[in-house]
Amino acid sequence: MGDAVNTIFINGTEYPFKPGQTVIQVAQENGIDIQHYCYHPGLSIAGNCRICMIEVEGNPQPQISCKLDCAPPPWIKEPLRVQTESEVAKQGREGTMEMLLVNHPLDCPICDQAGECHLQDYSYEVGQGQASTTTAKTKLPKNVPFGSKIVYDAERCIKCTLCVRFCEEITETNELSMQGRGDEEMVVMTSKGEFDTPYSMNIIDICPVGALTSRDFRFKSRLWFMDFANSIDTSSAKGVNIVTGGRNGTFLRIEPRYNASINDWWMADEGRVAYKYVNSPSRLETALVRDADGQFRVANWEDAISAAAEALRSNPGDILLDGGCTLEEMVLAKDLAGAMGKNAKFAAATGEGDGWLVTEEKGANAKGAELLEVARAKRAQAASVLVIEREEHVNASMREKSGAVVVFATDGEHVPESAEVVFPLPSWAEREGTLVNIDGLAQWMERNPAIGPNNLPVFVEILEDLIGELDDDYAWRGADGVRAEIAALPAFAKVALPWQTETPVGAGS
Repeated sequence: MGDAVNTIFINGTEYPFKPGQTVIQVAQENGIDIQHYCYHPGLSIAGNCRICMIEVEGNPQPQISCKLDCAPPPWIKEPLRVQTESEVAKQGREGTMEMLLVNHPLDCPICDQAGECHLQDYSYEVGQGQASTTTAKTKLPKNVPFGSKIVYDAERCIKCTLCVRFCEEITETNELSMQGRGDEEMVVMTSKGEFDTPYSMNIIDICPVGALTSRDFRFKSRLWFMDFANSIDTSSAKGVNIVTGGRNGTFLRIEPRYNASINDWWMADEGRVAYKYVNSPSRLETALVRDADGQFRVANWEDAISAAAEALRSNPGDILLDGGCTLEEMVLAKDLAGAMGKNAKFAAATGEGDGWLVTEEKGANAKGAELLEVARAKRAQAASVLVIEREEHVNASMREKSGAVVVFATDGEHVPESAEVVFPLPSWAEREGTLVNIDGLAQWMERNPAIGPNNLPVFVEILEDLIGELDDDYAWRGADGVRAEIAALPAFAKVALPWQTETPVGAGS
């Protein structure tokens, strides 16, 4: 039979493929976009949406690329030759698009998916300006609750079955199924009541249209009014890659971002809604200094730093850090503690894990603290400086018993009575820096400028200014200098730091 064919021609260019790969997979690997709805690289192939039509040389009928194996039949010795933009392919996609739009409502102006809807995008690319049907659209249920987090609009559904396959193949919980036939077919819950899987909201991401939307985000903002940033989920130590979305200072949405080393395309529901505290009405926005009458007054940054340094000279002690602080922040906190002859420690919550993306360790940088030799505070203890972002990390008992005189806090409700100087601490979504996840992978956390109060001071700069006030010989290093120091530490010799490489490598690997 001769040697097996292991290349394919797509639009006239030859590409290699691995055994078992389909045309759409090789096309995506090589930057060739083929429209698709029911295909997802993390799920089984269904081949039911029919929009990924291509032309195969020698075949008069268009074929779906998601199910077409790149390897030709064994009796054919030449590589397959396919075209993604030929007239045959385009006509096939146009016909499919018309069928998909026959019953789809024209409600883009009120749909949360508008702006990131594949059906909307592809209808502009390959759709027709006018439908050839004259019958009325089939009406199906709207605003159907799938548990407490998800809303299903059946009339928008294109029956791609991505959500059903996710529940069958990824969570293996089987909460969803298809019911009905023809234009009456829809997704239904297979059990009464709650959508129990802690990963349920992933079906919102993979839905290619607006059939599945988040009850938390529903009708809050148009996407084109929002700013987005690549970041890291700090609700646990797994380091799930995410995209934060905000508008006019308000944190609106978290979605997962693909990373094959950590979370693939998925994230747990608990991480998606762990941003609410960032929008607290009691967010701190200015520095505060306690006056002679025991009342807090607003101070500028210079006066607050001077007052904080004076308070620390009179009350030197350890520093207690939130377990979500970055490597850069922890290094400078250690230096600040050293300027007082004391130590820096961190506090973080623990809880239940599931062996996948939810970890028992909730401190996003607990592993980084270990590498920096910042010890964990296991109980309430005295500290002169307190850094608190998440209340679950530094609880009320720890805060009040610390006796801290200088406090960095995100929320004014978390400032203990002992505080003499208070600095507003930007939330994780408003800071940038490096986190090391529980598996020892170092990753970069990006700031989203559309989230949080305006003009908050950069935390690491305030730390350096404080160190300079306490240590006359201190040389201000800046972020680059701190990162160079981290890279030079023996503990990080085998850690690929994000400013050095885009591929995370574990500590000790």
